Amino acid sequence: MIIGGLNKCSLIDYPGKIGAVVFTYGCNLTCPYCHNAGLVSAGGPETPYEVDAVLDFLKRRVGRLDAVVVSGGEPCLHNDLPEFIGTLKAMGYLVKLDTNGSRPAMLKSLMEQNLVDYVAMDIKTDPASYEPYLSSRSIEVELRESVSAILHSGLPHEFRTTCTSPFIDEAVLDTITCMIEGAELYALQEFNPKHTLNPEFFNDHEGISPALLKRFKLVAEGKVGRCVLRMT
Repeated sequence: MIIGGLNKCSLIDYPGKIGAVVFTYGCNLTCPYCHNAGLVSAGGPETPYEVDAVLDFLKRRVGRLDAVVVSGGEPCLHNDLPEFIGTLKAMGYLVKLDTNGSRPAMLKSLMEQNLVDYVAMDIKTDPASYEPYLSSRSIEVELRESVSAILHSGLPHEFRTTCTSPFIDEAVLDTITCMIEGAELYALQEFNPKHTLNPEFFNDHEGISPALLKRFKLVAEGKVGRCVLRMT
């Protein structure tokens, strides 16, 4: 596993818990609004972390931290992810996984082995429309498989969508909310134009207005347990 970042203390990434956030390097998507460009671009992270050093730090924080969030990049690309999370669980940590849902086999394996306690999946747009801006190939089948696995897992979970054109409009929102109907939590995230992977992309596209975000929230609330707006 390649670790490209570590937030030693977070009060917001694991609901209701004090946690650290481990950022894995590498992603199979190319979302132009990604704010973790250093974890996506070729060549590896500028300042990689030794896995053993990260685990040693977390071992010293047992009793001070409640949880570890494994984010990225895309953690499920790493074949040794179960081993890494298993070590965290052996320390007594709750573990939250942030994923883009493109690797359902790994995701389901982690859930079936009781290695994760909370799952957050990003849904970027209509799953049929990831190609070409977000993915080099269609991953609709994988995304829908991951959504279904999360909804049937019995685990605390959330789905998230960053709201910016041309990826989100009312028709797309309807598609997404129908797919995740019954989900515990759906977060609509305001687009942040700073530090994006592809700034030039947004010369022609922009974020969704606060008024429209509020309308989106009203639509989503009828299909999920709770919908929240996360503003930058």
